[in-house]
Amino acid sequence: MSALPKTARVWAAAIVLTLSALAGVVSSLTWQLRAQLRAQILRREAESIYAVAQLQLRGVRDEWSRLGSAPAMSDWFAAVLESSRMRGVLAVQLFDRAGALQAALPQVGGELPALLPAGLHPPTGRFEADGALEKIYGLTAPLEASRTAVPLLEIIVPLTLEEPDHGALGAARYWLDGTAVHAEFGRMDRALVWQAALAFFSAAALVGLVLLWAARRVASAHRRLLAQSADLARANQELDFAARTGAIGAISAHLIHGLNNPLSGLEGFVSEQAVPGGEQGEAWRAAVETTRRLRSIVNEAVTVLREEGGTSGAYSIPVRELAESARANADEAALRAGVALHFCITDNGELEGRTANLSRLVLANLLANAIEASPAGSTVTLKAGLADGAVEFLVRDEGAGVPHEIEAGLFRPLRSTKAGGGGIGLAISRQLARHAGGELDLARNGQQGSTFRLRVPLAVASPGGATL
Repeated sequence: MSALPKTARVWAAAIVLTLSALAGVVSSLTWQLRAQLRAQILRREAESIYAVAQLQLRGVRDEWSRLGSAPAMSDWFAAVLESSRMRGVLAVQLFDRAGALQAALPQVGGELPALLPAGLHPPTGRFEADGALEKIYGLTAPLEASRTAVPLLEIIVPLTLEEPDHGALGAARYWLDGTAVHAEFGRMDRALVWQAALAFFSAAALVGLVLLWAARRVASAHRRLLAQSADLARANQELDFAARTGAIGAISAHLIHGLNNPLSGLEGFVSEQAVPGGEQGEAWRAAVETTRRLRSIVNEAVTVLREEGGTSGAYSIPVRELAESARANADEAALRAGVALHFCITDNGELEGRTANLSRLVLANLLANAIEASPAGSTVTLKAGLADGAVEFLVRDEGAGVPHEIEAGLFRPLRSTKAGGGGIGLAISRQLARHAGGELDLARNGQQGSTFRLRVPLAVASPGGATL
């Protein structure tokens, strides 16, 4: 039981308690019904003896009435003896109206129960499954192991007449062979056991089905609650990250605006100082490329900020043009890392300008990460094509793959594993993808490299046929 989950243990305990309560109710009702049926059987036997005794008493009364005298107690006893000729009667006693023993056959003593005074009680019966014959015949009771045990039926009936001069005459006690009653009790008990078992198992099956249905409903609700809790936690994380990136975006806009003019001046100065040839000329050439790259990044950021601010008109950009732009931006980094770039454009759809600019930033980050992750001599591949009404970009590297310990939180801000990394590049890239109406995820991961997938919506055609 301890190895089961907590929920399973709770349901198992509920089932056990429910079935135990059901068994208790069925047993209690069956026991009460058994007692009532036994009482009815004993009452039936007593009433049959009572009817015979009354018939004999009326015969004695009628006979003495013709003779013009009143019968004595011995005459009444003779009538009782006549009724004892019924099959199965083993002994009989006659009591007067005060409850004193007047006659018995065989000659044994005894008193009526204290609560049953002669003539004031209805016919009653009592059954003993292992009664002692020695008791009713007045013999000395032997040891328990050697006594004669038989089923006995004890019946006490009142002796009454309707006439005022007679009224209650007394009572008679009969001991009868209880074999037939014992057999009837046995048949009745077996029938009750079968009925109780049928009722219990039918009810248990119904209760089991109801509990099973309830358990499945609760388990389903529990799973939905867990899923909703996970979604809520993820939404809270994303809202928190969005709030922080919102502040970063405002700071970035200010920073980019401040960098734009100084970078323009720096680019012009470096271009003037660059002299072809020699190591110094090569260094100045690298400086020129770096400043141009910085200017390109700043211009891209300014374009995106302008799109987000709604200050530019609606236009579209072909997917091939976007891919070529991403390749041009990544060529220098790939050349320095000794990594080859391979591009495969299977469809040439169009993206809205805002979507394309946001996608360019995401692809730039994905390509930079792929180049850094790939060893020298390997290849970084960018594929673009249409899939299910959207444009799908796949960036694949040939590195060692994303470590499994950080894969689950890959798109959340975390401590970067790269020297100088901030740990928020992929998180920001996913936010940019979602701002563009798309999604960014890890499509494949393994020891031969990883593949990131960016999906963004196609441009919507206007009623006039132009692409917006």
